This record gives sequence, structure tokens and C-alpha cells, in this order.
Amino acid sequence: MDKDRKFVREYSLNVVRLGLGKHQDSFEINDAFFAHFEQSMVREAKVEALLDIEKFSTHLDVGFHIKGEVRLACDRCGSPYPHTVDQRFRIIYSFDPDMDFEGYEVMHVNNQESHLVLIQELYDFVHLAIPMRKVPPKEVHLCAAEVLKMLGLTEDGDPMEQKESQQETDPRWDALKNLKDKMGG
Repeated sequence: MDKDRKFVREYSLNVVRLGLGKHQDSFEINDAFFAHFEQSMVREAKVEALLDIEKFSTHLDVGFHIKGEVRLACDRCGSPYPHTVDQRFRIIYSFDPDMDFEGYEVMHVNNQESHLVLIQELYDFVHLAIPMRKVPPKEVHLCAAEVLKMLGLTEDGDPMEQKESQQETDPRWDALKNLKDKMGG
């Protein structure tokens, strides 16, 4: 994936410009951002990354607040729906590979570089804010009735009641069940 210079510059933090102490920055993550990634499950987004940065002589301590909305495909029916993301992450960018920040996510960076490129982190953080199971609440999106019926769900997306008397069972299973009952299991 070849990133053009403008894109890289747009999602970079100018480390040289930062003096020691606390700073804030922000990045807009939108459709154009995700167009640079072929394998992204996100194509439409309006997300803001708010950064709380503290610069020390040996490292940068960066808190990321990722918030906004992405459009996802429902796992049940495939229709798009809006999903709200609101997550916080923290990375320590160390200029000294010998420094130990036990218990924290640490990335070692070259202190000779003037810019810290955050493209991969922003991409990853948005994807980490997406649930594994993408089925929205009823208030956000409701799948087509035909799809729900095929999946054994009511029109509200709840599981249908299944009565045992209506289900046909294989007589071999009945024989095993009887044997189990006789053995006291």
C-alpha cells in the first residue's frame, strides 16, 4: 500500500515542533482516510481522534480518544447501519530503546525523525472500536422480515419460541435418551 506524501503528512505529528510538556492535537478520520486501505471493513466514517500528548526528553506519552461514527455491514443481513465508536487508547513512543515502561504499550521511534506517522495507529484504533459481532440494536437497524424468518428470529430480532412437541426427532436419539434416563444420567 503506497501512501502519498500529502496523506502521510496529514496524519503525522510534528515532534520537533512540540516543546517539553503537555499538548493537544486532533485528526479527522473519514472516507478518504479509509480509501487508502484495501482490506478495511470500514469505508464510510466520520471519526475524530483527539490526542493528549505529553512530551518528555526520552519519550512521548500519547492518549488517543477515538470518537464518531462508522458505517458497518450487519452480520445478519449485510445492510449498512451506523455504529458509534468511543474508545480510548494509550501509547508511549520511546526515543530510547533501553527504557522500560512496564505494563504499557510502547513503540520505539527514532528521535532523529521530525514527524511521527500515526496512520497505522489511527486505522487500528478505529477497527479495535468495532465489535466482533456486528448486529445493531433494534432502534438503529432492523433486518428484512424474510432474513429474520430464515434465521429463526421474530420481526423484532428475538429468537422464535420452538416447541419440542412440534420438532420431529430421530428415533435413534429417543432410544439413546431412554437409555440415559434408565442409567440415571
